[in-house]
Amino acid sequence: MSTHCSQVERSRLVCAAMRLFALPLLTALVASAPLSASAKTEGGWEYVNTDQGVTVYRKQVEGSDVVAFKGVAYANLPIGKVLAVFKDPAQRQYWVDRYEEHKTLEKGPDTETYWIHFGLPWPVSDRDYVLRADGQGNPDKKTYTAKIKSVTHGQKGEDDCCVRAEVYGTFYEFTAVPGEEKTKIIVEVHTDPKGSLPTWLVNLIQKSWPSKTLGGLIKHSTVAQIPALPEYKDWHAKVASVAETKTATTAN
Repeated sequence: MSTHCSQVERSRLVCAAMRLFALPLLTALVASAPLSASAKTEGGWEYVNTDQGVTVYRKQVEGSDVVAFKGVAYANLPIGKVLAVFKDPAQRQYWVDRYEEHKTLEKGPDTETYWIHFGLPWPVSDRDYVLRADGQGNPDKKTYTAKIKSVTHGQKGEDDCCVRAEVYGTFYEFTAVPGEEKTKIIVEVHTDPKGSLPTWLVNLIQKSWPSKTLGGLIKHSTVAQIPALPEYKDWHAKVASVAETKTATTAN
């Protein structure tokens, strides 16, 4: 693959990016090739790869050139420990990929509005976001979900440090595995970094985001010296089967 920069290329940024990402691009082109119908899962997600124990999928979004990505992983940890890390803004620096800094603008029990700065490799400019996260637990299903999207906030306008990017929608789901201290984690992300980045480069960079994000969260949750959240301690209780329920009823 030639990395020669011709006069018709749009900018020095694209030319430098081609040199920087020439080899990874070959992998990305293979990964972005159309997959067979059998490779598609429920909801139109297509399998991409498995990295760091995280299964990664992608999906075309109508009206957008930017691909959505999903990651699925299992943590050998109770849900209360994973959520203790996930819900604590002070822990964010230890597991969020390319984290530089953040500032909490508003905080509630299960909501947070915050500004976050991501450092990106040269020649790509850093990105920042103003985000609102809304979390909700479902004790019946033993799941906790968090929905994150871009918002505007009077305390944080655009910053000279970065290009202001936009999250169309990010979704986390944590599920306690019954009978085991194990947690299933799903993340979906659809974000536009804005700026002058070509779409192929955006999709290349973001393809690894689910595995790095969930891998980082699981790794840090394993070593973080913070206690598990006690309100989730019973979520891993084994659910009795129909046969077990009938046996218990008969014995009584």
